[in-house]
Amino acid sequence: MNSENKTCQNCKTDFTIEPEDFDFYEKIKVPPPTFCPECRKQRRLAWRNDTSLYSRPCDLCKKNIISIYSPDSGLTVYCVKCWWSDKWEAKDFAQDYDFSKSFFIQFQELQRRVPILALANDNGVAGGSVNCEYTQDFTRAKNCYMVFLAWKLEDSMYSHYVIDGRGFVDCLSSWGGSDTVYEGILADQCYRCRYVYYSTALSESAFCLDCRDCSDCFMSTGLRHKQYYFKNQQYTKEEYQKILKEYRLDTFGGVERAKKEFAGMLYAKPRKFASLRNCVDSTGDYLANCKNIRNGFVLQRVENCRWVESSDAPKDSYDLSTGGELEQCYEGITPDHSYQSRFAIFAWGNRDVSYVDGVHSSTDVFGCCGLKNSQYCILNKQYSKEEYGEMLQKVREHMDQMPYVDKNSVAYRFGEFFPAELSYFGYNESAAQDHFPLAEEDARKRNFCWREKLQMTIGKETMRSTELPDAIADVTDSITNEILACTECGRNYRIVVQELEFYRKMKIPLPRKCFYCRHRARVNFRNPFRLWHRTCMCGGKTSKNSNPEQPNQYTNTATHPHGESPCPTEFETSYAPDRPEIVYCESCYNSEVA
Repeated sequence: MNSENKTCQNCKTDFTIEPEDFDFYEKIKVPPPTFCPECRKQRRLAWRNDTSLYSRPCDLCKKNIISIYSPDSGLTVYCVKCWWSDKWEAKDFAQDYDFSKSFFIQFQELQRRVPILALANDNGVAGGSVNCEYTQDFTRAKNCYMVFLAWKLEDSMYSHYVIDGRGFVDCLSSWGGSDTVYEGILADQCYRCRYVYYSTALSESAFCLDCRDCSDCFMSTGLRHKQYYFKNQQYTKEEYQKILKEYRLDTFGGVERAKKEFAGMLYAKPRKFASLRNCVDSTGDYLANCKNIRNGFVLQRVENCRWVESSDAPKDSYDLSTGGELEQCYEGITPDHSYQSRFAIFAWGNRDVSYVDGVHSSTDVFGCCGLKNSQYCILNKQYSKEEYGEMLQKVREHMDQMPYVDKNSVAYRFGEFFPAELSYFGYNESAAQDHFPLAEEDARKRNFCWREKLQMTIGKETMRSTELPDAIADVTDSITNEILACTECGRNYRIVVQELEFYRKMKIPLPRKCFYCRHRARVNFRNPFRLWHRTCMCGGKTSKNSNPEQPNQYTNTATHPHGESPCPTEFETSYAPDRPEIVYCESCYNSEVA
């Protein structure tokens, strides 16, 4: 089969379906998509809420709980213990299939009736996490607070997609056995570090970018196997410690000074077009131990996947917004430990399921919510094996004959993820806002939902930011009783006891911004999960600048294989053409940095 060019029915841009894509769609028994990859991702993420939390009662035990679902969402929400208990049965909400209505409308009606899990975490469940109440998409951890999309953690706070470590605080997209890291982005195997980015195997270091296997380094970029470096210059141990002491990183003023100086160093040296470690035939960024990946981002141990992000060990799968240890899955939000799961939202341990939300350990179910250990169900109604096969064929034909048509006249038939306009999340509380930020007016024009009131307080502060001690050593225990206000958005926030202990241990000053503004800054610093086709910016003796508004230029320190002529190497990179970074191919980068 040949490649085929398609026009996205949503945004009207062209995209290509390759022969291997057709093979995949045939294998998992779905038609090719009619949305382009970017529109598929945005629609999918509109159904995912990672960080917006609400206080509300459990609709079963009536206790006050934390949930990702707003009290005005119209959903029936159960706490973790009630939802996993035997006090209720999802099949009691079964409904007959109505061939006079669109499938997606019937599924929405079921979603609004079946109790939904307040948080996708295993806190307090037998064999699950301990003391991790304020976490989402989270498992196998201990003593964590405000951590999202993570597992195998201890003693971590205010982080997003961190795996297998301890002491992560204010970190984003990091894994690999790190211990005690503050403000790390794509930082792996690091120990007692702060403000480290795109770096691996660092210890006792601060303000480092693209460094590897270094210790006691400060305000440096592109280092390998170094110790006692400051601004990329070698010092003795005594000289280095004196410099570090003079910066007073235990004070807010000292950190702000270091941030300003470090920002001036970020664009001086070449960046590698992508971080691909031990990868074969792969495109994307920040991939480790991967094979045959296309458009993958922040992945490890992944094979034969396309348009997958923030995932650990999926195989032969397409279009996943996070997933682990799964195979032949398509268009899913965390369909972990599943096989042939299609169009799934937080559905784990399933086999051959389609259009499911909160379904676990089930086989051969279609259009269901909240089921556990079930088989042969449609809209939560139980069928025999023979009845299920016959009914499934009729439902799929009906979805094609009576598609759901949204307000923008986009038709949804079998093979498309749930329409974004039916999401129970507002666009502004969903993960789509991180990757495709929109103002309210623009979101509504594009037919996304919008949550009028996110749960927060403003104006309740008991201490102004100007009253906060500059040095962490001057902070007393009473700070945990105060209400602070974010200097950026004005949102109120607190310093919790576990957090204060960490700051004291690492000698880190109190933050002046709330978690949400800090998280937003980290997301903006990390490269977008998108690729552009570009040519290496090495011009021979110097870099060649593709952006006239960014006149920085780098002089090469070594002779490259292409000599003094411009490098002709082309690649796919997450650095957009209009960005200020100097982007080199692997060969030119290694000549200068490795």
